[in-house]
Amino acid sequence: MSLITLARYGPPTGHQLAATFAFDPAMISIIRDVPGRKWDPKRKIWTIPDNPEAVHALKNRLERAGHTIRITPDVRDYLNAEWNAARQAQAIRDAGDHHDIEWPLATQPYAHQRAGLGFLNALGGGALLWEMGLGKTLAAIAYAESLYNRDHHQIRPGVWADTVEAFRVLVICPNTVRRSVWAQQIEEHAGHREYVVPDGPYTRRLPLVASRRYTILNTEALSHPAMQKRLMEFEWDLVIVDESTRFKGPRAARTKALLKIKAKRRIAMTGTPLTNTPEDLWSQLEFVAPGIFGSWFGFRDRYLMIDHWGSVEGVNPHTASELRQKLDSRSYRILKEQVLDLPPKVYSDRIVTLTDEQRKQYNLMRDELRAAYSEGEIEAYNVLTQLLRLTQITSGFVGERGRYDWIEGNAKERELAALLDEIGDEPAVVFGLYQKELEELYRRFHDIPFDADDTPAIIYGPTRESDRERLIREFQAGQRKRLFIQSRTGGLGITLTAARTAIYYTRGWSLEDYLQSQDRLHRIGQTGTVTIVHLIAEKTVDEEIAKTLRSKQATADDLTGDDARRLVRTVLGMKDDA
Repeated sequence: MSLITLARYGPPTGHQLAATFAFDPAMISIIRDVPGRKWDPKRKIWTIPDNPEAVHALKNRLERAGHTIRITPDVRDYLNAEWNAARQAQAIRDAGDHHDIEWPLATQPYAHQRAGLGFLNALGGGALLWEMGLGKTLAAIAYAESLYNRDHHQIRPGVWADTVEAFRVLVICPNTVRRSVWAQQIEEHAGHREYVVPDGPYTRRLPLVASRRYTILNTEALSHPAMQKRLMEFEWDLVIVDESTRFKGPRAARTKALLKIKAKRRIAMTGTPLTNTPEDLWSQLEFVAPGIFGSWFGFRDRYLMIDHWGSVEGVNPHTASELRQKLDSRSYRILKEQVLDLPPKVYSDRIVTLTDEQRKQYNLMRDELRAAYSEGEIEAYNVLTQLLRLTQITSGFVGERGRYDWIEGNAKERELAALLDEIGDEPAVVFGLYQKELEELYRRFHDIPFDADDTPAIIYGPTRESDRERLIREFQAGQRKRLFIQSRTGGLGITLTAARTAIYYTRGWSLEDYLQSQDRLHRIGQTGTVTIVHLIAEKTVDEEIAKTLRSKQATADDLTGDDARRLVRTVLGMKDDA
């Protein structure tokens, strides 16, 4: 029987514990099985993450093998505090409300928003995996304001950068929601304008960082070396990442920068925590709970199934339960059907047959891509992007490199015309992938004459922010009946509850873009059943995209427990507003 001792390794924020023991091959074998374990060749010592899960895993393995573990008093106190916080957070989450906490904003919260604040307060951060439209932004702002009121109320407004005691919140979010969501909600609900939204050249942006209580940056800013360096200069009181699934692979510059930012507390927020493969989970959980999974490669080896070419096939069934437990320990998942009395969503597929001209062009491009792939001209990581070229033909376009021709009377155009005739004067939103596609559709199906319409009713990359806001206001007020939106560009930060029909003319591989765009209609304020229509060209890539999105949704539901929640509610006969 051997003895192993766990003690603090390095600074308290180092997230590692030193494991010391007399040389024993059996002990080394046990510690190597702990997720996140590392070997320090200079100090010749093994370390494990300082989270309770890692310590619990090591303790169980040692005790089963008949070994003894000793934990120093300071580490034991820290781990006990972490366990108690986790239990308290779980109790608040399970209750779905938390009356024993002061709501710091003027707006009266929903019960689940109070619970969200209590959950974040108990854990000191975490992941809010709430479906779109449930107010997770409000819960995050409430947490930031409660921290400020508790510890920094004595600081004068406007005095930040040169003050040691300055309270700093960093918000990282998609560009389209920096002002329209974050800045607006801080003003409306927190009642102040102590925020900065750096814009323009980086020489102008950098001095603005940390100059107010909130610094609101777009996600892409983290890819810029000068901005990365500037963010590292501070220890932020709170870092909030909105739409955290935009930080994916560990090799991406923005992901590396995010994980290096010094923060006392962290919040990750998204309604779709898994949008591509289970790999998406690593960076998000590593951000809110450093070391919970160990290294990226350790995560892949333990929790994922990898094929012969190194691609992820799915979750390892032998460790899936452990993966779900770790996700559950740091996250709060809510579906709209659990807390809101919203009408249902109804899905419909409209299958179309390509015209002879479309089929000819489709087969030519398919054969061209097939040859390029066989000859190694298409890299494996670029396959899906190349396959999307086929959707251009199903949508009605032929051509390349910016020169495209519209196929008059193509299959989807005819089906969209029939569908809009069926809808009549009812408002409808048409989602698509491509700018030229949306422009062509607008020209054919707009509902306001050109001479009275200075700005096309299209929300996509070229749309100015002021025009975007005006178009949404007019649509919501009933002044427009048709709105054409690029699903990725217009999938965030807007409300389109005036419409009850969403038509997907084309779709891409992104589950995130697909779910978030349809939830522009299906959110608070919607009073009718939302019909979501997919236009699918038979025997084309459209069918494979539909299958892939269904598969991604099934994997996400399994890991987040959404399927189990729905099953329980169905079996128990619970209503949507129960």
